[in-house]
Amino acid sequence: MRRLKVVDSLSLTWLGVLFLAAVILPLVIAFDTETMSSAQRLAGPSADYWLGGDNYGRDLLARALAGARVSLGIGFGSVAIAALIGVPLGMLAGYLRGAVDAVISFVVDVVLAFPGLVLALALASFLGASIQNVMIAIIVPMTPVFARLAKAQTMAVSGREYVEASQVIGTPTRSIVWRDVLPNILPPILAYAMVNVGTAILIEGGLSFLGMGVPPDQPSWGSMINQGRVFISEDPRLVAVPSVFMLLTILGLNLLGDRFLSGNDKAGVR
Repeated sequence: MRRLKVVDSLSLTWLGVLFLAAVILPLVIAFDTETMSSAQRLAGPSADYWLGGDNYGRDLLARALAGARVSLGIGFGSVAIAALIGVPLGMLAGYLRGAVDAVISFVVDVVLAFPGLVLALALASFLGASIQNVMIAIIVPMTPVFARLAKAQTMAVSGREYVEASQVIGTPTRSIVWRDVLPNILPPILAYAMVNVGTAILIEGGLSFLGMGVPPDQPSWGSMINQGRVFISEDPRLVAVPSVFMLLTILGLNLLGDRFLSGNDKAGVR
């Protein structure tokens, strides 16, 4: 196996540290994200507040890590649900063809006719600000993309010799789809899913920045940027910290997705 490049190692390290600090550490130590201190208002880094305090005197690092927990949960959860819905539909359309393909493709094309971000904004504004509604606003435009990708991959794989051989000997369709088709279309889908986690985090941040995402009482990178922009000339750190967290996380996910895809391309499929 070829050694990972330095940038890939750094990406994996950042994501691992972020996951441990944002998801695992709170199970042991409770983050104080709401306590306000006038002495820490716009204060610089200290032994108590490693990244300083925000405009209300709250711990900026604790809020950034709490925002990471929200963003990672929404990102991975939304993409997982979208893939679990879209991939089976795409596989059905690509393998069965005919009327099934026509119906599924029509629904997919209708949803994809709307720009994804515009559709997410419309859904979020209609449903209201909550974590569940943000996930719905991300899942709806993302599911058809997984369906289209799965359909294209299934059509390519279903014409190969080993699939045709299974059809000739009378193997049930369910077995062919799950044993022969799915393992061979999974690598590009997983790579695409990794990249789309970053996209989902970006959409959540944008919605939260506009006040249509995570409720104000829950820390979010987008809402932190929105609150800090008022003080950007006085203390750019309030915007820089959540922005850097978001940038490094999305960049790391994109790089790992590319590496995963290129690694599977070199390994080949059955």
